[in-house]
Amino acid sequence: MASKTNGVESEWARAPPAPRPLGERILRAVYNPDEKTFLGRTPKRWGVLFAFYLVFYAALAAFFAICMAGLFSTLDNDKPMYTLESSLIGANPGVSYRPRPRDEITVQYDAQNSSAYEYYTSELAELLEQYKNESWVTSKKECTSEDNFGFPHSPCLFIKLNKIYGWKPQYYENDFPEDMSPDLVQYITMLPEAERQQLWVSCWLEHDTGARLQYPWGRGLAGRFYPYLNQQGYTPPLIALKVTPPVNTLNIIRCRVWAKNVKYNKSIKEPRGYARILLRVDDPLYNGTAAAERISEDRSQDNDTTTAATTEIK
Repeated sequence: MASKTNGVESEWARAPPAPRPLGERILRAVYNPDEKTFLGRTPKRWGVLFAFYLVFYAALAAFFAICMAGLFSTLDNDKPMYTLESSLIGANPGVSYRPRPRDEITVQYDAQNSSAYEYYTSELAELLEQYKNESWVTSKKECTSEDNFGFPHSPCLFIKLNKIYGWKPQYYENDFPEDMSPDLVQYITMLPEAERQQLWVSCWLEHDTGARLQYPWGRGLAGRFYPYLNQQGYTPPLIALKVTPPVNTLNIIRCRVWAKNVKYNKSIKEPRGYARILLRVDDPLYNGTAAAERISEDRSQDNDTTTAATTEIK
């Protein structure tokens, strides 16, 4: 018999309870009838806990609502808080084109398969649907749905500037930069001075493939569309570039927008002021002689078609 320091000489006064089955132990952990607890807490303790979190989250929600109300009170629904140089997008508009490549790299299709280029003509039709009330667009004779946008052999591409709130172009009217192409300088000088407030566009081939580039809508983005101030129903100006390329050949076209405050960086990694277009027209029934005759015939046409239509955008 064991001796205890408190003078009690006996076996344990209370033996430990017999082990319960696993299922019963789980049930008692959920609800203990002896202590009247549910998941280890009495109803009173559960009520106190629920009331605490109710008040805590209500106060948190109210604080969040006050912060959001203060934030939205500083915002303008029609004008961004930060514009031009103070904004993340800056004051140098990007140049984009339509139709967009299906694979995000190259505008490519089979000239003998109408369903192959229907993707592009559908996108262009959707684009021009936005301009159905613009007379300067509806009056055009080329690069419209009526001529299937030049597809398949002379596809039309549309060049435009991305919108920047409050941006105003500074035009080249008389003082032309040294690197401006001579044909564009000649085109501008042939216009009346009243029609020179436009952003000019020039396109060229990075590698000469013999492709022909035409501007059936003119070579200027009319200045009357600027600045963009989130006007309802606003449609940005655009020009049409008609390309007659040799088939089964990759054509890399660079289109630059000219304005004094459009910065140009020819780098491919950090492009500025231009759009780079990769175009390839495949033709499994290619006939070299017929293709050469077609390009020769196109080049023999009146060059006035390359300089028409800008005067219509007033």
